[in-house]
Amino acid sequence: MDEIPTDLEILEDIYFRYHDDFRKYAKKEPDRIARIRVPIDVEVVAEACGVEEDMIFGRIFYHFNKKYSYTDTDGEVTTFFITEKFEGLSVNFPLVASVLADKYAEKKQRESLLFIAGTAIALSIISLLVAIFV
Repeated sequence: MDEIPTDLEILEDIYFRYHDDFRKYAKKEPDRIARIRVPIDVEVVAEACGVEEDMIFGRIFYHFNKKYSYTDTDGEVTTFFITEKFEGLSVNFPLVASVLADKYAEKKQRESLLFIAGTAIALSIISLLVAIFV
């Protein structure tokens, strides 16, 4: 069975693949409706992640949209992913960057906790060996 890409892997691919497109937005003669909305090619992302296009579309549209879209205090909805009539499928790129930063922070925290736990186990084993053989 092939591996299922993690949310982090999908978000990394989108971020690094489309970061230049986000930065290239021209205010005088824009090539898309809004700067924060960056069109993506789900087929290309799926190929990079090693899964079918429907798998990536479903993850973005049903999972990411539900998990990361929000309504502000004025009742305005900010969506993670949208389908625009003229632009096709697009992501809220700053929201992608924010979620990716959170994922990196979570990963770093997990790694730190594992290091602390490993160190504690090693110290316990050393203490036990010292107690037994001294």
